[in-house]
Amino acid sequence: MSSKKVIIIGAGLSGLSAASYLQMNGFDTEVFEMHSRAGGLCTSWKRNDFMIDGCIHFMVGSSEKESTYPFWNGLIDMKNMDFVYSDEHCSIIDGENIITLYSNIDRLEKELMQKAPEDKKQIRFLVKSIRKLLNIKLPTGMPVEVMNMRDKMKAGIMILPSAIPMIKAFRISNAQFTAKLRNPYFKKAFQLAFVDELPLFSTMLTLVWRHNKQMGYPIGGANMLSSLILKNYLDLGGKITFNAKVSEIIIENDRAKGVVTEDGKTHQADIIISAADGRSTIYKMLKGQYKDPRIIEKYEGPLYETIDKTLYVSLGVNKDFSKESHKIYFTLKNPIMIDPKTTLDHLDLTHYCYDPTAAPEGKSLLTLMPDALDWEYWKDLREDDIEEYNKQKGRIAAKIIDALDEQFGDIKENIEMIDVATPATYIRYTGNWTGGQISWKAKKEITGKPTNWKIKGLEGFYMTGQWAGVSGGLNHVVMMGNHLAQIICKEEKRPFSFDQK
Repeated sequence: MSSKKVIIIGAGLSGLSAASYLQMNGFDTEVFEMHSRAGGLCTSWKRNDFMIDGCIHFMVGSSEKESTYPFWNGLIDMKNMDFVYSDEHCSIIDGENIITLYSNIDRLEKELMQKAPEDKKQIRFLVKSIRKLLNIKLPTGMPVEVMNMRDKMKAGIMILPSAIPMIKAFRISNAQFTAKLRNPYFKKAFQLAFVDELPLFSTMLTLVWRHNKQMGYPIGGANMLSSLILKNYLDLGGKITFNAKVSEIIIENDRAKGVVTEDGKTHQADIIISAADGRSTIYKMLKGQYKDPRIIEKYEGPLYETIDKTLYVSLGVNKDFSKESHKIYFTLKNPIMIDPKTTLDHLDLTHYCYDPTAAPEGKSLLTLMPDALDWEYWKDLREDDIEEYNKQKGRIAAKIIDALDEQFGDIKENIEMIDVATPATYIRYTGNWTGGQISWKAKKEITGKPTNWKIKGLEGFYMTGQWAGVSGGLNHVVMMGNHLAQIICKEEKRPFSFDQK
């Protein structure tokens, strides 16, 4: 069987996953990446003695009992990975009131009953539903596009034992659940820890993963993870070209035939996959000439909204935070103005003391993701006045340090490193439209929408990653890369295998 050439635009995890699984299955693949390194948003960077993880708070699929584990294990040797499992999802501090959302369901129930007894009915509903979902098996092995009737029946049988609690939880959004809560601290804790617009099922599934230890942090962080996936891809015989931004997708007779990079070079292929920013793909690389109704709904309609933008503030501190919850939300005594559209009344703090590669012994890497809703302000400011841009980053970092000092004490004099990334940073390094770390805002109304693998009227072209689907974690985009490889194999009448050849 002759080998078909596939070009993949973007070396994020979805692009590398698709490239790897296609390479395993007999295709000749090449990845073009605009940056000088692979991983996309799954990346880390060094500042002084601290390694900043710019991506991972947790990785779903760390246990072979979780349904997306095989997608990871097809790319890296998961049995040689070292994961840390936190005792809590997070803690929420509001003045003297502290609520901890424990990973263990029994501890979670005890904590909530003690702190919010007036919400006993809702707590019991939440905990009882989670217990019913502890053995859930999601049929993620193949995309619906390649399933036959027998596969669909197997998927239905797999999900059947969890169907009733799952359906009930899908019908309720997190916001609808919190609206029924009477305890103000429990209500606020739930609102901070979980996305309002998402169905309650997503929250329950997160707590199932926590309880079952199926969601851990990989020691070594984002850079280690993306480096291992890249090495595996290259070992399979795949090719990658860095510092090669694609400016145009070549179309002949409504079929994608290759790409043009910014240096003017043309690269031919039988199949083109974009794992890059969706808007740039549709409106720049394809010049806006191919837009089916689903594309128009996403990029030009009111239903889809891009994710709320944030800063990524990292601090290296000569202080040990290892006894604190790994993630803490706390109320600010003095609100912080971030940009013209954003003033904060709380902050979220993550420490990486469980990873010895993040900071020297006895010291801590702290990261925060304060909202920065006015992404155009940050983009324009960096382009028009870099000095003022840096000044504003410094101002916000100083305000955050003051708030941390007030909350935890002994911070200011122990700061050894400060790093601030803005929406402009993400646009510059990844091309992500609006400078968000992921794509579409998670909403109940778009949950379950079909993935835009293809565009009607354009042959030989596919999309994968966050922009093609809906927002999800690392396991989701790795799964999407695998699923797209299965779809292409079916369309090319090739058998698909998870095994490396």
